Parts: sequence; structure tokens; C-alpha cells
Amino acid sequence: MTKSRLKTEQRILDAVGRLLLEKGYPAVGINAIARHAGCDKVLIYRYFGGFDELLLAFAETTTLWWEVDEIITESAADCAAIPLHAYLQTLLDRYVAALESRPLALEIMAWEMSAQNNLTNALARSRSERGMELVKRIRSYYHQPNIDIGGILGVFGAAINYLVIRTRKQSQQYKTEEWWRLQQTIGKLLQAYAD
Repeated sequence: MTKSRLKTEQRILDAVGRLLLEKGYPAVGINAIARHAGCDKVLIYRYFGGFDELLLAFAETTTLWWEVDEIITESAADCAAIPLHAYLQTLLDRYVAALESRPLALEIMAWEMSAQNNLTNALARSRSERGMELVKRIRSYYHQPNIDIGGILGVFGAAINYLVIRTRKQSQQYKTEEWWRLQQTIGKLLQAYAD
């Protein structure tokens, strides 16, 4: 591939991200993408094969989601001194911060709640794989077979996803009050279950 083609492909992928963030999925189409990328729409078909293939390429090449190492920063030895419930609370707090620092991911997650297509399915798979990797690592640090770490994180993660998506465009004061209540509830439930 030539450098020119690689640059054009990247401009096209960047245009998908900008349109998703600024206008939402309904505004994402071949013509709009070509206009935002400053190229002829024929190049989208030539380089990616079509709209669905472009969306899949976007899902595969875009770093929308958090990385496991961003959420888990401790070693197994570090975790030996931290009770499981306290550590899970810390991880959930980091998860919130990771989501809030990714406005495009939040827009896609909001859109995913009302529509399913190749892009949302590919991105959901990617998120799910990271979630499974996260749980696997936590289980290797805390050998507690009677505690369903995946279930705990799944339930609280879903609550966090909902609240982050719902409050993504609201005032910081409102968000602070909502988050304080959720964090208090999660902390109490984690301590009761995972202690």
C-alpha cells in the first residue's frame, strides 16, 4: 500500500469517529463520511469494500475501550494486602474514570442501546473480551471460588454503564450526586458479599 492510500484510509476512519461523536450514528453514511474525509466516496468502496466493512474496520482499528492494564495496575503481590471488596471498589472507580475519559465510546454505547448492527456487535464483542480478561486476572489474584467475581462486576458494570451514559451530557454537580449514591451502594453491597 502506498503512503497516500494509508493516509486516505486513516482520514476515512477518523471521519467515522468524528461523525459518530458529533452527530450520532444516524448521520453516519457513505456520503457524509466521504465529505468529512475530503475524498470521493468511490475510495471508501475501493479501500474498504462497502459501508459495513468500513464500520468493521473502524471497530477493529479504533482504540475506544479501556485496556485491562489501565484498570488493574497492581501486581498479585500488591493485592495480597487489599481485601477483595475494597479492590473491586477501586477497579469500578477506575472503570468509571476510563469511560468518562472516552466520549466517543459513550456515544457508541448509548447508540448501542437502541440499535444493533455490525459495528455495535463488533464493539460489544471487543468490550466483552476485555471484561473476561479483567475477571480472569482478578481471579488469579484472589483465589476465592465461592465468590462470583464476573457476576459482581457484570451487575455493577451494567449499573455504571447506564449511569455514565445517562449523565454524559449533564452538569458535573448532578453527576457528582448520582455517583456518590451509586458508589455508596456498591461499596456496601461489595463488602456484604465479597468480605
